[in-house]
Amino acid sequence: MTTQNNAQLDEALAALAAAPSLLVCLDFDGTLSEHVTDPYAASAHPAALTAIADLASQPGTQVAVLSGRHLEGLRAVFPLRDPVVLVGSHGAEPTEGGPELSAADAAYLDRIESELRRIATPPAYVEVKPYQRVLHVAPVVETDPAAAEAILKEGLSIDTEGRPVTPGHNLVEFSALDVSKGDWLAEYKRSFDVTFFAGDDTTDEFAMAALGPNDVGIKVGEKPSVATLRVPTVTRMAHFLTELASARRAAQPSRPE
Repeated sequence: MTTQNNAQLDEALAALAAAPSLLVCLDFDGTLSEHVTDPYAASAHPAALTAIADLASQPGTQVAVLSGRHLEGLRAVFPLRDPVVLVGSHGAEPTEGGPELSAADAAYLDRIESELRRIATPPAYVEVKPYQRVLHVAPVVETDPAAAEAILKEGLSIDTEGRPVTPGHNLVEFSALDVSKGDWLAEYKRSFDVTFFAGDDTTDEFAMAALGPNDVGIKVGEKPSVATLRVPTVTRMAHFLTELASARRAAQPSRPE
């Protein structure tokens, strides 16, 4: 990171610490956890978990983990629960509730799943989520990157009937619903004075775009982003969260309860 970026991060940290009410909204894969070949072998950075638990216990502070994983998949790898809010499927699966699929939606997902299974030569595989089907090629990348690229390219050629299709880290996701992380965050953040969002992937850009002028967005890694702030690694994000938890706790006496 540059000296300028470090100074900007320090300024952002101070603003977040002083916010009367704060929403800390975090992506999981690539932000709290390293990307791994087996999605269910992922685990959040221990320091990030400690900081999240600390932040969630503080007055005027809400922590939400907003993931592309389906809700049960997120629960399987993220150990913290209430008061931390868990939201899956890019915002379509809050802890309670969620939209109903129509017969046409279900038929679309069945067709997409069938086509993806034809394409997904093992060890590539298809993940079934309540509102999405996902083509994963991470296991192929390790042995044959060119084959992995070809599988993704074929997946992207599928007719989606105008429904959302989103490339990600060694995957491409097909959704029956036009729901993004930005849709969920734009609505949920209304109850807070300031929102902090951190993410690493393409789908996180929708959430970044939902942030207001007083909010803070941090991109993890090197992918293009509308965020003006970056940290290079999951470990550095864990450190930022640790610093935020400490700074916000220190600022508590100056904030009304």
